[in-house]
Amino acid sequence: MKLAKDQIARQFSRAATTYDAAAQLQNEMAEILIDAIPNHSQGTLVDLGCGTGWPLQQLARSCKYEMTAIDLAPGMIEIARQKTPQINFICCDLESTPLPDDFANVVFSNAAIQWCNTAKALTEISRIAKPKANLLLSTFGPSTFVEISSAWEEIGDSSDRIHQFENPQTIQHLLEDLNLEDIAIQQENRQLIYHSVDDLFRGIRNLGATNASSNRRAGLLGKERYRQFKAVFENRLAQNNQLELTFDCIFVVAKTA
Repeated sequence: MKLAKDQIARQFSRAATTYDAAAQLQNEMAEILIDAIPNHSQGTLVDLGCGTGWPLQQLARSCKYEMTAIDLAPGMIEIARQKTPQINFICCDLESTPLPDDFANVVFSNAAIQWCNTAKALTEISRIAKPKANLLLSTFGPSTFVEISSAWEEIGDSSDRIHQFENPQTIQHLLEDLNLEDIAIQQENRQLIYHSVDDLFRGIRNLGATNASSNRRAGLLGKERYRQFKAVFENRLAQNNQLELTFDCIFVVAKTA
């Protein structure tokens, strides 16, 4: 899948002021990664895809690391810098950073590489990591937003309507090809619950988590097609008194050789 990086930067910059209120799941994922950092680890830490900086705040409390944070969206960096002004921020694509080889003792990336070419992102992570560095990342897998995919299919639309997420087997193979060691991957589905159709779609927009494919269709297929799409969710709400939205959470821990 080819990604429209200018679109990604815009959608996350637009969501910068609403992201924190909508990102409970992403923060829970960050906590899992933070808890997995070895206690003896210290030195330089890089946060790839830092967003609005909630994980950086938690990491800064340890005072063990000299930290650099990278994000593609300037709006996200602006808010993160307000929270942790002592950290070095760089606005760039995490697939290709200006950091030198063998730079980081810890590479941390929470809910970010799904907006990248996975192979390029992992290659860059391997490049900037020192020997025996710890890699901790989370991302989303192919069952993410399965309810939205099924709603489009229910009205007979098989087009590419949502972002395409990577599967953990591909991530495993890519890490092995990069000669990473002690690779551990966990996958679990988590559901967010909404009590109205508007709240569900607003929640997605507030996260900036819209389709980032350069092949995405511009807009919806007319008001009638969108009405049919929305009616599927209204029917599910009427049947269940709530709406579920699945996030296929993938957690990766590894070390460089």
